Amino acid sequence: MASENDIDQLVRAQLVELLKGGFAPNVILLREFNYDKAGVMLEGLHFSAWILLGHIRARHQTLLNFMKAPADNPEVWPDAHWPENHVPQSEQEWNQAIDAYAAELDEMIQLVQNPNTDLFEVQANGETRSWAAMTTLHHTGYHIGQLKTIGRQLGVW
Repeated sequence: MASENDIDQLVRAQLVELLKGGFAPNVILLREFNYDKAGVMLEGLHFSAWILLGHIRARHQTLLNFMKAPADNPEVWPDAHWPENHVPQSEQEWNQAIDAYAAELDEMIQLVQNPNTDLFEVQANGETRSWAAMTTLHHTGYHIGQLKTIGRQLGVW
């Protein structure tokens, strides 16, 4: 039978793998997406890759803030932020947004990996840090799938 410590380490390792994107690493997919296609909105969709990245980051930041300081950030599911501009102003802005997402993801991963981070302590809002990490990976995975589909339609992959 696995020890409590072994189970804790296993859960943390699995969360980290899935936060990164599992078999399709999120940061790599974002970096592969052509900047010149990041603002294209396909017919029937209300978002471009740029809008998706902004939405992913806004939700990710909310959940990361909760994980860092749960008592100060109890609102974990505010109204969805969808950027109004569908085109990045420059390739530099696109790359900076990806860099910022990667840094925020690394920060969340460091929290998950830290054995001093209590992933299962129920906070005043009824949620846990593990819930925030799983919500992040689920939400990001959903929208990365949309981004991947857009990219395929636009000939990125």
